[in-house]
Amino acid sequence: MTHSGAERRRHNRFKMMSTGSKLARIERGGAFLTLRGCELVNLSYGGMCFLSTEELELEGLYEFLVDLQQPLNVLIFVRSNIRWVRSSPSRGWVIGAAVVESSSPSLGTDDNYIH
Repeated sequence: MTHSGAERRRHNRFKMMSTGSKLARIERGGAFLTLRGCELVNLSYGGMCFLSTEELELEGLYEFLVDLQQPLNVLIFVRSNIRWVRSSPSRGWVIGAAVVESSSPSLGTDDNYIH
C-alpha cells in the first residue's frame, strides 16, 4: 500500500513563506557566530523545509534560529538533522530537516526541550 506524502507525515506542516518569519543557520567560528539567512518554506512540530544557497551535509547536525513573526512573534533555537537535500536550479537547495532539539516546546519532541 502506498501513501501520499501528506498521509505519511506525523505532524501537519504550516506554510511559512508569506508570514514574514525568518530562518538563519548558525555558524560557529572561534569566539564568533555568523548567521546565514535561509528561506523558511514550511514548519511542523517535528521538522522544517527551507531554501539555502549552500548545500548542507545529509544527516549533518546544524543549528538554526527560527524567527516566527506571525502569529507567535517568538525567536526559537533549534538543532536539526538534515534528512534530505534537493538541488533547485533557480533557488539553490531545497532542504528538509528534522528537529532534534529546541528551545521551545512547540518544536521537536518534549524530551528534547532545552530548559
